[in-house]
Amino acid sequence: MKVKQTILAATAIIGTSTLLFQGFVQVVTASDFNKTNTIPTSYANYAVTSSQTPQNSLPPGYKKANYTVKAMNNQMPTSKDITKEAAAEIGAKAIWRMYDQSLEGKVVEMTYQNPREDLPRAQWYGEVIINDKLNYYFMIDAVTGEYFSMFRERTFLEKDTYDEELAKHPQEYVDLAKKAAERFNIVNGPVKSAVYEIQSMVENNDPLISAKITGENGEIATVYIARNDKEFIGATYHAKEKYKNHPNQKVFYPEIAEPKK
Repeated sequence: MKVKQTILAATAIIGTSTLLFQGFVQVVTASDFNKTNTIPTSYANYAVTSSQTPQNSLPPGYKKANYTVKAMNNQMPTSKDITKEAAAEIGAKAIWRMYDQSLEGKVVEMTYQNPREDLPRAQWYGEVIINDKLNYYFMIDAVTGEYFSMFRERTFLEKDTYDEELAKHPQEYVDLAKKAAERFNIVNGPVKSAVYEIQSMVENNDPLISAKITGENGEIATVYIARNDKEFIGATYHAKEKYKNHPNQKVFYPEIAEPKK
């Protein structure tokens, strides 16, 4: 069975570099990555939800850190897009709010992506390498700053195996995912339901349990909880989730999740 959801759309420029993120890889040719894309975007409903998005408030205890913002590609944002510095600060606030991690002295690597047919909204991708065992990633709308994905990647040496028993009784993790969704306002309002989706055996030896979160407002998100220590790992937000079943989706999913029955 293949993994059916994206944590973060990590971009790879063929022949130059490859960003591997939890085994989920999105491949874009170098010519596609650097050309101007004329796919129209739509933000008709953003005025309704923007006041609810958590990045519009200052996280408790947050102070802007002294970090460096580095552009990772030559694709230029348009006049409608926020700057890479503003996008990096949105990510920095989210990382502080969700993980209590300051980016003081760190480098925030920013990559701009034009709208695509499968995701008709421009995006900023951010990556922060803390050390060889911890990275943070975020993906936001390049115009509105709306969250697409937030995630942390932890690397462990000890190999793990698939837990058959947990797959049969995942409710503890579903409850944790629901609490995280409520705590971080992931669906911009009260949670209506939380349903187990999949147990992912990722390459960095930090197995994940994912749950589909549905808000009372109809928004859908995926929340990821670490299997071993039950920590919140990250989320894919409604702004991205609603495009994941697009017929031209360019994300390839390796077979690293639940074993075939």
